[in-house]
Amino acid sequence: MATEEEKQRIIDSTDIVELVSEYVTLEKRGKNYVGLCPFHSENTPSFVVSPEKKLAHCFSCKGGGNPIQFLMQIRNIEYGEALSILAERNGIKISGYKKIEKVDPYKKHKDLMNLSKNFYRSVLEKTEYGDEAKAYLAKRGIDNELINDFDIGLSPKESDNLYNVLKDSGYLELDMLDCGLVDKGMNDSYHDLFVRRIMFPIKDESGDVIGYSARIFNNPDKNQPKYVNTRETVLYHKREVLYNLHLTKSEIRRKNRIILHEGQMDVIASYKSGLKEAVCSMGTAIGIQAANIIKKYTSNVIICYDGDKAGINASLKAINVFKEAGFNVHLVLLPNGLDPDEYVLKYGKEEYVKYFESHIVDEYSYTLNQALINYDLNDASGLNDAKEVIFKSLANSNSSMIEEKYLTLFAGAIKSSLDAIKNDYLVFKRKNINNDFIASDDDYVKPKEIKLENNISRAQIRLFMYAKSSKEKALYIDNMITPYLDALSDDNRNLWMSLVFDYYNENELFSEESFIKALDEDKRAYYFKILDILRTNPDKYDEEDLEQCIEKIHLEHLDAQRRKISKDIARTSDVNYKNNLIVAKFANRKKKETLKRRDK
Repeated sequence: MATEEEKQRIIDSTDIVELVSEYVTLEKRGKNYVGLCPFHSENTPSFVVSPEKKLAHCFSCKGGGNPIQFLMQIRNIEYGEALSILAERNGIKISGYKKIEKVDPYKKHKDLMNLSKNFYRSVLEKTEYGDEAKAYLAKRGIDNELINDFDIGLSPKESDNLYNVLKDSGYLELDMLDCGLVDKGMNDSYHDLFVRRIMFPIKDESGDVIGYSARIFNNPDKNQPKYVNTRETVLYHKREVLYNLHLTKSEIRRKNRIILHEGQMDVIASYKSGLKEAVCSMGTAIGIQAANIIKKYTSNVIICYDGDKAGINASLKAINVFKEAGFNVHLVLLPNGLDPDEYVLKYGKEEYVKYFESHIVDEYSYTLNQALINYDLNDASGLNDAKEVIFKSLANSNSSMIEEKYLTLFAGAIKSSLDAIKNDYLVFKRKNINNDFIASDDDYVKPKEIKLENNISRAQIRLFMYAKSSKEKALYIDNMITPYLDALSDDNRNLWMSLVFDYYNENELFSEESFIKALDEDKRAYYFKILDILRTNPDKYDEEDLEQCIEKIHLEHLDAQRRKISKDIARTSDVNYKNNLIVAKFANRKKKETLKRRDK
């Protein structure tokens, strides 16, 4: 059993920022780092990493902890295994713990898929039919190096070759069906699902083959679809998969951006040109599930779909998905309706990269340009449609400066007065953005009534009044309560981070109006509710009250910590970890008693 000294050495030796960065994209804010929580879906970063305290903690879902606890949760492993992994990582020898190999319930399916991949590779590399396919791929700009990088293969002309190989290797028909490789015919015979197709393996984030995207090749049946993807299986869930993510994770983190294409050939075209951070979704429009996967690596996306009308419409839809997920969105539109693969084949890799990097535009420019191009602005109906598309995009910006810029451009493009455009825009916002909002005279909107959570204390609310008085005061309070932010309600915590991390990061003095305008709908609604409560609170504000509020937050943190420890004790089956938790619970109680005595 590892000693307490060994455990502390492991914690002290682990670079927690480096560890967490393997799973979360972090941004430095002051002495800490923040990012989107890997344990739940969120749009506003509430996951804070403190290098000084060796802690990673989500102030929303309460996930995280020290390096050992974080690794346990992110990898879903027991305490002893996490301890062993970090000890090995830091070159520390400990007694009593051995690495526990986690049993993968889908190992046989992954082995089966890997065998199928090797089979398809051998057909491509070792048959005359494969030589034909390689010649075709070469014409499409895919050489041997790319074939190896993407594990491209070929399904044979015969419809039972793979089935026989898998059967001879001892796999059951049920497992082949579960993986989407074979199908059962009318006479109870089995046949391969992929025949006469170039096989692009689809891999998960770890690089395991989970499915295929299969392109037709040299098939006499002209009614066959160009592409066929693996159906939903035990391994393959298309809405949760991004092609090429396994190869490009480190590149995405390095460049802090991801390029989203429509198809595999476009991804490969960008990859070979040097834009290796390219991925595509699988056979469906990008959804929130895929967006949340991307968010683990970056919050910056560049959408580069086909330049035809369908690609443009898909781009506009994708913008909404990524904005809802909290991304910074930019786009590239290739000329003459070309897709990336076509552009590279026509103009070459260097020209493609040059064009791509010099034609990145923000979502508002893209939406404005497409609305001006795709609608008949001389027709009242077309003008209204264009106006609605543009207004909807701008209304989500939460920026008066962005609104002013693009409304001015729109007014100039349609030869209208800016005042007329602004009046129409205000009417649009009143009617469409939130029917519960009423426009006020000072150009921001007052929210609907909301209910406060039952566990919000007077101290949590009053701290905002102190923080608003000056940036210096806010930073002092933040320094005092940062270890205890899990005591705050979700609404209070998100609002606090908006004030300290976002607003005061850009502003030295507090302005009620500009702060309110910077808040999104939910935070603005909550902030107005707080103001209403504070107006009816007669208590005076002074230094003694401030310190009492901070101590109250500390006590609430200890209560929240105790509840979490109790839950962890009930859940864990690791005896050593349970003993540590019991000790921690006792220490928690002693701290609370000490604080209460001091408060008296």
